[in-house]
Amino acid sequence: MGTARLCLLLVISLIGTRVACAGMTWNDVGGSLALTSDDIYHGISQTCGDPAAQGDVHYRSSGGQSATEAFAGVWASAGLGQSACGKAREANFYAGYAFAAGADSSGTITYTHYGYPGGAYTIGPLAGLRYDYDTMEAQWGWQDQVYLTAAWTPDALRYVSHAVVRDRTALSYGLQLRQPLGRGYSLSAGVGYDEIADPFGTGYGFWSAGAGYALGAVQLQVGYFGTARRAERLFGTYVAGNRVSASVLWRF
Repeated sequence: MGTARLCLLLVISLIGTRVACAGMTWNDVGGSLALTSDDIYHGISQTCGDPAAQGDVHYRSSGGQSATEAFAGVWASAGLGQSACGKAREANFYAGYAFAAGADSSGTITYTHYGYPGGAYTIGPLAGLRYDYDTMEAQWGWQDQVYLTAAWTPDALRYVSHAVVRDRTALSYGLQLRQPLGRGYSLSAGVGYDEIADPFGTGYGFWSAGAGYALGAVQLQVGYFGTARRAERLFGTYVAGNRVSASVLWRF
């Protein structure tokens, strides 16, 4: 049995224990719907600059009312462009556990399967291969303002000696800052480094800065995203480099 499957079974068994003890109600189910002008992840456009419709449905064992709870859900994105890249699809399945790490801090451990139906690398040696992978991620947060994240995968693609295998272990990590300004406004910034997306194992840096506004269940966000030059050489300037994206999201 693979490492990723063992991790998934461990998380599911943990969630199952909580559900059996507490019972599931509709108050524990939530989600969101969103539209974004460009689906950007770790500085890379997943839709080649085209807009995307996105949605999330999840279960939280305390309905989000407690710092300690189990959760599971699915997040999906569908590109609204006309090109093959602009129509890119993504479906991520995740499960995990959140807990209080101190009076002002919290921790989260999450398993995620990143799935890209119909998606494939455009890098020459990898052209046509899907880039699905699994991660285990740990996050530490302080006062809902500072977040440190590290993710590990056991099954990323690896290109070596003119051969491609899916057995590469890799890391990604980042720092996110969020500063509330009052009246629903906020500022955000982040930096990170991703080895998972790079099949040659070196990785690339990425960063972002943005502003947001929340009014009840609706949230507006605009951000500026950038990557290191290596990402442009690796993936192409049509998906990497500097770009702007705006999003509107409704939580339910």
